[in-house]
Amino acid sequence: MNFYHKGELISQTPFPIDRIDYSIDVKLIIFLFEKGRNTRGISNLYKRVHDDALYPLVYINKNLFNNTRIFDPEVLRKRSSGSSLPQMIGKVSIFSQNSNLEFNSDRTSFVENKLTKNLMFNLKKLNEAIQVKGSELKNKLKAGSTSSLTGKAYPIEGAKNIKNKPASILIDRKKKVSFFVPSEQIDLSEYIYVLKDSYGNEIDKENISISVNGSDYTNWILETIEEPCELQVVFRYEDSITGLVSADVNLTFERKSSNITGSKEESSLFTIQSASGYTVQIGTVSSIIYAIDKLYSLREKEGFLPLIACSIRSIFEISQDKLFRTHRFLFPTFKNQLYNDEAKREMRDKLLGNIVHIILLVKKNSNLSTKIAERLDISYSTFMNSLNIEEFKAAVKHSHVGAHQSTKFLSKPKIEACADSCGLFAVICDVLINMKKDDLNSIGIMKVTTDDLNNCFKSLS
Repeated sequence: MNFYHKGELISQTPFPIDRIDYSIDVKLIIFLFEKGRNTRGISNLYKRVHDDALYPLVYINKNLFNNTRIFDPEVLRKRSSGSSLPQMIGKVSIFSQNSNLEFNSDRTSFVENKLTKNLMFNLKKLNEAIQVKGSELKNKLKAGSTSSLTGKAYPIEGAKNIKNKPASILIDRKKKVSFFVPSEQIDLSEYIYVLKDSYGNEIDKENISISVNGSDYTNWILETIEEPCELQVVFRYEDSITGLVSADVNLTFERKSSNITGSKEESSLFTIQSASGYTVQIGTVSSIIYAIDKLYSLREKEGFLPLIACSIRSIFEISQDKLFRTHRFLFPTFKNQLYNDEAKREMRDKLLGNIVHIILLVKKNSNLSTKIAERLDISYSTFMNSLNIEEFKAAVKHSHVGAHQSTKFLSKPKIEACADSCGLFAVICDVLINMKKDDLNSIGIMKVTTDDLNNCFKSLS
């Protein structure tokens, strides 16, 4: 904060605001009305309508914001009249591109959230700091001079030359930060909203250093990202007067996932890592998925988790039952005495045993896996990596909890994990059901054996 008296810079006081999502610039004129002086010569623009008291104008991104309370000159009057300097006018400018800077319908106050609370807090503290420091300087000037304290308000040219502001790098928070892989190349310069040095001048981008996840990056263009990851991009500038200033933006890259059923525009609890969606043709399963999605979209969804878990289990049951009845020849029946102890214990749950049988069949036959992956528009490696039998086993058991045990064992993350495995299982069954028997025979299917099941459950125990 720079304080001027009769055009001369008389004090510089630091007031750091550790934020990168907004900046504040304040230019104020503080009056001390001596005998015979009043506010008559001051523009009505700076006078409150209800009592003609002076106040500074507030601008948000260069637009006038009609609110007299955001920077209230009387903030200290009730606490300490000796520290109060309420006779002020001027301009309080706030700059931000953060989407959380929202207003009410008539644009006279902020919508309350974490960003606006912090902004209001810092504006109040800045207001108080200006008045407290200004009062101290006023008292010092009074003690050291017998002449009038009032005079020219604006800094003289020489004083302007020594005034410095904090250098600033502000990030445009409206820019897209989430991408699907493989991504397009990204122009990092588009993320910078404000780039100024301590003199208020625009900074040449050649003077900005960039790092990506801690490593120096010499190009403003980020190359194509092919695998899912998170990148922290940091912009730094070393100001000759005020030193280092930096700002960062986090970019997320993930595989595209599509809804298993329902319209592509709606979000679904059931998704697959596919560039295109998949509609389950088993009518009952498709209807249950639609109903679960409607239920899960409610704010009160926590109360329906047991019902959703039971519904997920029904999707497992209907899908495997339909597949077994359609292509029974793919799934031989084994005698219980052929199982090892671990397999016997797990196979007591017939649904679990059938689901593991189906996933093992798909994993065992690469030609079959290839056809399913092609139908789902998923790469072969991504599809095979998703066939984690332990995850299917956990999904079946968690869905069983919803019907038979306390709801304390259920949670949103567990339900979402169940839905991931259940959705993938449903589409695998749906693809197999719609394959012709002749096509399956032409592949040369190797059926699952008791050894496969024994080894599977032994590895999971």
